[in-house]
Amino acid sequence: MYKLSGLLMPVVLLGLISLGSTLNLNDPCTNPNGEAGRCIFFRECQPLVSIYNKPLISPEESTFVRNSQCGTSNGKALVCCAGIQTANRISTLPRPNQCGLDLSDRIFGGQPTALDEFPWTALIHYRKPNGNFGFHCGGSLITSRYVVTAAHCINAIPRGWQVVGVRLGEYDLKNANNDCDSDGCADVPVDMDVEKITVHENYNAQTKSQYDDIALIRFTRDVGFTDYIKPICLPIGDAERLRNNVGVKAIAAGWGRTEIASASDVKLKVQLDITDPKACGQVYRSSGVTLRDTQLCAGGARGKDTCSGDSGGPLMIRVKTNYFLYGIVSFGPNKCGTKDVPGVYTSVVKYIDWIENNIQ
Repeated sequence: MYKLSGLLMPVVLLGLISLGSTLNLNDPCTNPNGEAGRCIFFRECQPLVSIYNKPLISPEESTFVRNSQCGTSNGKALVCCAGIQTANRISTLPRPNQCGLDLSDRIFGGQPTALDEFPWTALIHYRKPNGNFGFHCGGSLITSRYVVTAAHCINAIPRGWQVVGVRLGEYDLKNANNDCDSDGCADVPVDMDVEKITVHENYNAQTKSQYDDIALIRFTRDVGFTDYIKPICLPIGDAERLRNNVGVKAIAAGWGRTEIASASDVKLKVQLDITDPKACGQVYRSSGVTLRDTQLCAGGARGKDTCSGDSGGPLMIRVKTNYFLYGIVSFGPNKCGTKDVPGVYTSVVKYIDWIENNIQ
C-alpha cells in the first residue's frame, strides 16, 4: 500500500492522457472494468474521486484510476466514469434511492448550512448590459441535465439581462477556491452552460398572482454527481403528493437577502411551516392577488422568510432520509419576514406532469 500525493495526481492524469487518449467531453466510453460510462471531468466522477481521497491507495487502485483516463478538455483531465447517462439518453426523474439524500436568506432569519447540505441547490448566473455578472436567483437540480427554477427568474428580469449559466456545488460566494470547514474541504463548484430554457407556456410576468411560475434549465452536458452535487427528489408518488399539508415543517435554502445584509455570501437555511391556503389567500387578496391550488404558502413567523435573491430556490420537506421538492420560491411581502404574511411558492406537486413532459 502507498499514498498518492494530492499534488501529483492531476499531473499524472494529464501527462498520461496526452499519450494517446482522444475522447471528448461527454463521449461514451468503457472503463477498465468493461463498464459503460461517459467521459467527464475527473472531479465530477465520484467513484474515482473517492479513491483519490483515500489516505492509502493500492497499486491496483492507482492503475485503475490512470487507465480510466479518456481525454482532456480545456487542459483538464477527463476520465471514463461508469454509470453516467450518455448525453443523448432520455432523462428520467430520479427515485428516492438516487435523490434527496442528506449526508450531514432570499433566506431571512436563517442559519448557515453545512458544506454538503442540500447539494441540489443551484445559482442562476446572469450577464448584464454593463458587462458585469451576478447570481440573482436560485434553483434545484432534479436530474443530471436539468435545474428547475421560477419562471420570473427568466421572463421578469431587467431589460438586457441574460441567463448564461448555472452554478452547482457552491457554498461561499466570496471564496474563489474550495470551501472548507472543520471536517474538511468541498470540491470546487461546477459552472454549467445553458443549452435550453423552457418557461411554462401560461406564465405571464405582468400578473401579480404569478401563476405557473416555473421553468426548466437544460445544461449542454450532464453533470456528474458528487457529495456536493446531487439531485433532489420530486413528489411523484401518490403518498408523497399528500405530504404538503398545513402545519408540516419545510425548509428553504439559498443565498438571498438576510436581516443584516443585502445578500448572503454563504448558503443559508430556514425552517418554515406550511400554512393554510385559505388564510394565506385572504392575506394577499387585499393586494389584488388571488391564489390558486397550484400555489402553496409557508412561513408567517416574524423574521423567518425567504427574500429577494432566493427566487426560484427550493422549499423542501424531509420524508425519512430523503428531501423532496414541494415548493419553488415565487413571491412574498415587500418586507421579508413580516408576521402573519407567509411567502408564496409554486406547488411542485401540481407540475410533475409538466416537468416530465418537458425534460428530454
